[in-house]
Amino acid sequence: MSATTGPRDGLLLVAAFASGAAALAYEMLWTRMLALSLGSETVGVLATLAGFFAGLALGAALLHDRSLRARDPARLFVVLELVAAGFAVVSPHLLQLLARVLPAWLGPVAAAGGAAALAASTAVAAAVLALGAAPLGASLAALVEARRRTCPSDQDGRGLGRIYGANTLGAALAALVSVHLVFPALGYGLGAALAALAGVGAALAARAWSARTSGHVPSDMPSSTGPSGHVHGDMSGATSAAVPGASAPAARDLAFETPASPVPGDLSSTPSPAARDLPGSPGAPAALASPVSRDTSAPAVAVDASRDPDPDLLREPWLLDLVAFGAGLTGIGLQVVGVRVLGQHLENTIYTFAHILAAYLLATGVGALVYQRFAARAVAGRPGTVTAVLLWLLALLVVPAAIVLAQGPALLQALAPEAAGLARAGAAELAVAALVFAPSALLLGALLSHVIGLVAATGRGVGRTYAWNALGCAAAPFVFGLVAVPRLGYADAFYAVLYAYLALFAVFGWFRRFSPVKLIGGVLAGVALTAAGPRSLALVSDSDGWVRREERQTLHGLVAVSERPGPGGAPLRRLQIGKRFRMGGAAGFGEQRMGQVCSLLSHASGPEGPIPKALYLGLGTGSTMGGALAVPHAAAEGVELVPEIVELLPHFADINHDLAKRPEVTLHAADARRYLAAAPGSYDLVVADLFHPGQAGASSLFAREHFAAARGHLRPGGLMCQWLPLYQLDEVDVRTIVRTFLDVFPESYAFLGIYNAQNPALALVGRAPDPAEGQLHLDVARLQADTAKLQNIVDPRDLLASYVMGPGELAAWAGDGPRNTDLAPEIAFQAARVAYRDDRTLGAHNLGVILERAVAAPAALLTGSGAEALAAASAPFTAAARHYLAGEIARGDTADLSSMSWETAEHFVRAYEADPAFAPARGALYTIARKNQALAAKLLPRMLARTPDEPRVYEAYLLHLRAAGDQAAYQQLRAEATAKFPGATLP
Repeated sequence: MSATTGPRDGLLLVAAFASGAAALAYEMLWTRMLALSLGSETVGVLATLAGFFAGLALGAALLHDRSLRARDPARLFVVLELVAAGFAVVSPHLLQLLARVLPAWLGPVAAAGGAAALAASTAVAAAVLALGAAPLGASLAALVEARRRTCPSDQDGRGLGRIYGANTLGAALAALVSVHLVFPALGYGLGAALAALAGVGAALAARAWSARTSGHVPSDMPSSTGPSGHVHGDMSGATSAAVPGASAPAARDLAFETPASPVPGDLSSTPSPAARDLPGSPGAPAALASPVSRDTSAPAVAVDASRDPDPDLLREPWLLDLVAFGAGLTGIGLQVVGVRVLGQHLENTIYTFAHILAAYLLATGVGALVYQRFAARAVAGRPGTVTAVLLWLLALLVVPAAIVLAQGPALLQALAPEAAGLARAGAAELAVAALVFAPSALLLGALLSHVIGLVAATGRGVGRTYAWNALGCAAAPFVFGLVAVPRLGYADAFYAVLYAYLALFAVFGWFRRFSPVKLIGGVLAGVALTAAGPRSLALVSDSDGWVRREERQTLHGLVAVSERPGPGGAPLRRLQIGKRFRMGGAAGFGEQRMGQVCSLLSHASGPEGPIPKALYLGLGTGSTMGGALAVPHAAAEGVELVPEIVELLPHFADINHDLAKRPEVTLHAADARRYLAAAPGSYDLVVADLFHPGQAGASSLFAREHFAAARGHLRPGGLMCQWLPLYQLDEVDVRTIVRTFLDVFPESYAFLGIYNAQNPALALVGRAPDPAEGQLHLDVARLQADTAKLQNIVDPRDLLASYVMGPGELAAWAGDGPRNTDLAPEIAFQAARVAYRDDRTLGAHNLGVILERAVAAPAALLTGSGAEALAAASAPFTAAARHYLAGEIARGDTADLSSMSWETAEHFVRAYEADPAFAPARGALYTIARKNQALAAKLLPRMLARTPDEPRVYEAYLLHLRAAGDQAAYQQLRAEATAKFPGATLP
């Protein structure tokens, strides 16, 4: 160790690394838990992110002077880390409690959207997270001050670059480890405790480093406020009262004190990277003077700026504050837009965002470490020039990033084809994210290290600059997410980052007296470079035969409506969100049927008259809700997360029964979970449509707390109908959700939505307790009257045939095991893994398991006149449905029925023999008989034996015999048919 280089930084780097890891884990936990209160709509997401950064800025600004005047900055860092760790331990439980009360408190404001909602939600997020985020925001200032006092000659940022790099690398590692290992295994409660241990480890390492460096402060090195309260290098001559004293206890580190002598002892600490959940979260920064004021009492500079056009860079620290603010704004802005563009082709699971975050943070940390090795040569005499060049290069790199984004789909497909699995798909996401963001992140890491070093050289501390940086981060989601993306589209919003960098470059260069010609030339070159970039970053194209009618580029993904000619010339329309979500594209039969299953159950079990009030969560094309409304409703509310989907509903008026114009319907663009929690009234029916369980945030819609909120908003005897996509969940996950649902609704039933084995859906129907009615009863007369008016479920037997399990069967199947809760979100991690597998057999497998345990609807379920007769008539219909589904499972993904085996076709024959009125089996058999003569020879005689008086069977049989050339059999059968059906037209 020497006075020039200061003490060895080994333990300090360990502390920085551990601090970065802890802070990133905290941030991921806090933003996800707070989303339960503020929602996942645009306002809620942006407010949560901005609130976190605002908390960082608050801590950095408020504790700036304390960091400078503390007798022991390292001890202050220890205190800050311990405070953050303590809050982290209790935060999951606090945020879970807030998720139960905040939606109701914010209800009308949060639901209305607009500036009021944004301001209220951001204020709530900042207030809630202040206890955790503020200490993290202040810790960097304590770190820089501690190291500055021990390394007075390190004015080129080299040592601080190492610390910042280690800190950011710790955050990058935590992004992967916390999501892949810690939170899935321990949940958020214990996971937060483990992250807090990393924070405690950072504090211990810093304390140990401080003990080793005790007494090594150079004798001529004053603290930030020297013996007479004089700021190091300050030429103003201002003084302040000196506070005598030796070493102060830890509690005094939090007070404003001015040491009267060089500070001994515990002089170092580590950074705590505050907001690192968004890549690009620049956690390093400059000194908070107002960007509109010039500091005329600037310090005597220890950094050589003799080769700059203006050597007085450090006399105007507001310019460095402006750079710090701009770095936060543009760094996060690049991520906000870039992640949305990539999201068009990514799975968008909780792992996806961790992979992108890790790639960005890794590059930022490497950039800081590389910079520290070359800082002396890079800065030598020209710190202002280096700053300007870095800003200009960051602007230019936006265009190559846009080019790579445009090639993102091809790169992802080449690196990880469909169904590649989490490991390979995750590696592909990391690689593509690195190609897009790493060049910019490398330079940003260098820029932030550079700014830290320059600001530290003033002796003023970096707390206020860090506050400006965090404020830039807080503003970025609003500027780019709320304004740029919806108004400019993805491409121009992305290039807006380039223009922001160029503006920073021009302003900085102008005040640093660079040549106007060079500044203008640099700006024009950057603008001209955009001509080489892609003009559109809407990367999802229509498949053959589909023509796009309208599209919206949103923070929730690319939302598009396409159409193609349908049967009879009427257009078929499809709603698409990104590459992976397509809804509609047909007559909406399945979705309408799903809605009618729920509304029929509610109407048949509820009070006389229309269903008084129903809530439908998730709209899509609106066909599920529109189909449900074929059963009379007095009032119905529909909630959809993506506002643009609500706006596009009129495109699907033919399959959603003109949902947007119905007088009994009210539609809201809101987060389904928050809306339900904030709803002031009660409902007779709550229908939760199919949500992709692997999508980030969707797991909370299958959580016990959400189900409990639904139960709390149901009238006695009211129903919640939760649809499960059996084709997107493995059996373990389905059972976890069933187990969780039963915890809240012990009286639950299971119904199948459509008779389909490729994309089957299961409805969990839970009933709120009703002292006046012991269990669910369906009024037969109402069922008959309702189904007589429907086109999708035309017979009460059809509804009863979809019944598969009651409370006992569901409990036996679910068994013991974990529940999906807010603190242990099993589905968030497990369903995401399933999404990467893209296993096309999941639906058939889950359906087969359910059919093995399925029972017929009990007669006790029916009430009223004709109950016994309907129960008896439903038995063969149910048997037919089960045989048909067995055939669909055996058929697999075979689209061509002519290649079907007899073993598979026989399932359909048995369904017909059980009940010829079961339409799906009947239609399949006629198609098979027309396409496969060998199978027709086996199945048609059995169909004729079952329904000897059915003209259509004779017609199909005659066509088969004629095609087979069996004239004798043909003539004999034709004579028989003529005798039975005189006057009928026969083949």
